[in-house]
Amino acid sequence: MFRIVCEPIPEKRVYRLTRSVFIEGILIEAPYDWNGASVPAFLWPIIGSPFDPQFMVPSLVHDKVYDTGEISRKESDRLFRKLLLHNGVDKERAEIMYIGVRYFSWPFYNRGVYHV
Repeated sequence: MFRIVCEPIPEKRVYRLTRSVFIEGILIEAPYDWNGASVPAFLWPIIGSPFDPQFMVPSLVHDKVYDTGEISRKESDRLFRKLLLHNGVDKERAEIMYIGVRYFSWPFYNRGVYHV
């Protein structure tokens, strides 16, 4: 499991990366705010909270590469799934989350909207 140093910012409902990190060839410079995994509230009982520790690194990297467009959307989504599996998310849940980002997150790619 990758380790990151971050802190909650409750008033903004985000986490802030407080130490820069290099994961899978992606540099994420601190400070960087992100809103965890974009899991709709009605799916929390099934998938988990957006701030589940297993989702933090995958969502951080995914939000960063969606912000910048430094790798393709397809590569971004595949990297998200890879990091979920690496962090111990079971294959079925990782696949559901991958399908979710493939179908529903395309409007946000390379538009800087994930960076809070």
